Amino acid sequence: MNTANRCRKCGARCCRYFCFEIDEPDSYEEFDDIRWYLCHEGVSVHVDEGDWYISIENRCKMLDKKNMCTIYSDRPLMCRTYDPATCDYTDEDYGYDEEFFTPEEIERYARQSLGQAAYDRAKSRARAKLKEKKK
Repeated sequence: MNTANRCRKCGARCCRYFCFEIDEPDSYEEFDDIRWYLCHEGVSVHVDEGDWYISIENRCKMLDKKNMCTIYSDRPLMCRTYDPATCDYTDEDYGYDEEFFTPEEIERYARQSLGQAAYDRAKSRARAKLKEKKK
């Protein structure tokens, strides 16, 4: 299937989200930041080959009603370098090491990663510190 037909058929999935690398969390506060991200609609976090990424579902405003790019000849470099061979339409199994969609999922992972007791202590300290700041 050629690229134009593939794009029309899949509904331009690659133009409906963006994803970028984030630092691997190693503290309660960093895990809590990710928990906050996951409280929002259309946000997920995944780990791929040890690297952490945030993915945000947000349709490109340059798509027309037929899901074709209205600025194709002048599209950003990010779009120009995208390889249609890795299209979401042809490969839906990403094989991520980890994938998180809800605050509860990342909290469970954080408790395992940091250890239950260390997680609870860090959570209490962070909240006490915040409470003290508000005084």
